[in-house]
Amino acid sequence: MKISFAISILILACAAFIGYVDKTRLESLRKTHGKLVAEATALGISIDLQNPDAVALVTKRAREDKDAEARAAAKELLEFAKEMEDFKDGSKEPDDKAQERIVEMMDLMLSLDASQMKILIAEFQKATDLDEQSKNGMIAFAIMTLASDHPQAALSLFTESGDLLGDGMMGAHVLSSSLASWASTDPDGALEWVRENGKKHPDLITDNVKTGLIKGAATKDMKLAFDLIAELKMDSSSEALGGIAQGAKTPEERSEFLKLMRAYKETNPDGEGGMAMYHLADAIASDGFENSSKWITEQKLSEEEIEDFASSIADNAKSAEKGLWISWIGGNLHGDIRNSEVSSAMQNWTRTDYRAAGEWLATEPEGPIKTASVKGYVEAVAKYDPQTATQWALTLPEGNGREDSLRAIHSNMASETPDEKAARQEFKEQYGIK
Repeated sequence: MKISFAISILILACAAFIGYVDKTRLESLRKTHGKLVAEATALGISIDLQNPDAVALVTKRAREDKDAEARAAAKELLEFAKEMEDFKDGSKEPDDKAQERIVEMMDLMLSLDASQMKILIAEFQKATDLDEQSKNGMIAFAIMTLASDHPQAALSLFTESGDLLGDGMMGAHVLSSSLASWASTDPDGALEWVRENGKKHPDLITDNVKTGLIKGAATKDMKLAFDLIAELKMDSSSEALGGIAQGAKTPEERSEFLKLMRAYKETNPDGEGGMAMYHLADAIASDGFENSSKWITEQKLSEEEIEDFASSIADNAKSAEKGLWISWIGGNLHGDIRNSEVSSAMQNWTRTDYRAAGEWLATEPEGPIKTASVKGYVEAVAKYDPQTATQWALTLPEGNGREDSLRAIHSNMASETPDEKAARQEFKEQYGIK
């Protein structure tokens, strides 16, 4: 059963908001309010943000006020969920006002501490005028707002909200985010939680959840992250390895990752390392060709490793450096693998910047790298400029390569009008396409 459209909007907006949109504002909300107020309150201390040097014990009245704030927030959020029902069937898109309202509700949720969030969830659970889907969605969204700064509280609230345990999408997201955050500071504690709850709810601790734990652990101890892949007995290690690679931000961290990855493959010869190398190459490309190619040379990559690097590093390089990377791939791979990787990289570059790709191609010296590049270029432009594609195809040496390129052009030629059909037939006969 799908969760309501309103809650889908909330969850997606939250993910975008937390991950990408307004990080400075989010950090201010979370760190200032969350750490100076929520954590202090848990210790029985009240901090006046206008006068941070003034510290006082929390009074019963202050606690009652905070509880009242949580109940008021719950009422407003429940009203909001009803407002969003207008968008439930997908026939109507949220306008600017509705989108502002979504951000307001996220701000409201982020302003609450862990104890208030518990009250909020209890109020959601008691609501009688909201269906179970929407209720569970609101609860999951509430817990998600705690996942980054208060992962243990988020996990505690999650396991207490039994109705959520069976919801794969929301449950996995909450668990993965919370465990990643927790493991980044306390991997042993996060691992113990997984061991305990894996016994109680084995279906809940999926590969996706384990990946969150591993990615978080990698930011503190990369070797531990690799060890966890074996200990957690994952069905697929691909995403976990890719997550560790994405966390390697400096040349030193990438060297450590590569060393650990090689050791991992020695004991796991059938392991899924391709995705990890793909993500590592993605990050390396951002360092620029000179620095990146120097680092790669120092690491003495095998041809298999270079093959894993090839497609990602060429695709993610700056357009001005794509030609350099295509030449580098061609110079470090051989035979059919080289031709395939060069052609694929050229094809992708042409689709994003055909002018720059064509200019580079025109200056590339004759040889196997240019031949493979021409094939990729022809395949990319054949759909919208068959004349240019044909001119380049005819520069290829006679043989299967040229025939394949001409065949690709022919198959992409329009054939709706009589003139188009005639042109297509003429092309077929002129170049002997079978």
